[in-house]
Order: sequence, then structure tokens, then C-alpha cells
Amino acid sequence: MESSFTPIEQMLNFRANRQKDFPLQEIMLTRLCMHMQSKLLENRNKMLKAQGINETLFMALITLDAQEDHSIQPSELSSALGSSRTNATRIADELEKRGWIERRESDNDRRCLHLHLTPKGNEFLRQLLPPQHQCLQLLWSSLSGSEKTQLEAITRKLLNRLDQMDEEEVVASLSR
Repeated sequence: MESSFTPIEQMLNFRANRQKDFPLQEIMLTRLCMHMQSKLLENRNKMLKAQGINETLFMALITLDAQEDHSIQPSELSSALGSSRTNATRIADELEKRGWIERRESDNDRRCLHLHLTPKGNEFLRQLLPPQHQCLQLLWSSLSGSEKTQLEAITRKLLNRLDQMDEEEVVASLSR
């Protein structure tokens, strides 16, 4: 079976043959990472869809489950998901409609609202996670333990560089 990346690789190689100063390896690595991320997301979304949920709702449930009391304020959920408060409200509405969370007033401040994971939401997660874990184990079984460790270290190193470039606004300064 031909790799889904083959057409991109062929195009990049063609480009490199025409332009001698073309940074082929750097572009190839970047495109490989982007392609793999896209395939990971596509695979994950298929799996989640088969279980009746999407990535956003899944991450909201996981975020609630990760809290000590399975409770979070809507603004904290918005922050954790990297979404707007309006979108976090829509997410909470959908989770509540499915019976996976409930909204409760704070014991200390009635103006403050908390989202609580319900027993039904907790049970849904308990059924959802084992197939997720199996799929991830199947995917990553193509790498040895040392390869996974090495990939993690390399990925973290690149992520740190990206964070540093953001802080220093390197991309913006090179684009001027």
C-alpha cells in the first residue's frame, strides 16, 4: 500500500530538483508532522464518532474527570479547552443535554456556577476509554519503547523551539 504522504513527498522532491537552495529536509519534516497530525486527528475523530461523541466533548469530559471533585467553572473549562466562553457554554449545554454534566450554584457564592460530572457522564467515560486506549496502543506499537522515548524528547524539543519563536516573535520579524 502506498503511503498517503507519497504525493506530497513527490511534489517536494520535484520542487527540490528545480530549486537548489530549497530546504528539502526541513520542509519534508514539517509536512510529515503536519500530515501525521491530520491523520491522527482523522483517526481519532472516526473512533470518537463511532462512540457518539466528538473531540471537543471528549476533552471537556476528560477535563471534568481530571478535577479532584469532578467539577469546574465554565470559565476554567473555556481556558482548559482553549475556546471562547460562548463556545464553552455551547459545549456545557450539549453535555448537560446528554445527562453527562449538571450545572450547580457554588455553595459559597450563588452567582458562581460549577459544572459537575454526573454518574452517567462518569460511566460513559469508563466505557469510552478502553477502546480509545486499545486504538492508541495499536498505533504506537509500531515503535519500540526507546523509539517512543526518543520521539517524545524530539517532539518536546521542537515544541520548546516553537514556544521560544512565539515569545521572540521570530516569524513576524522574518516576514517583514
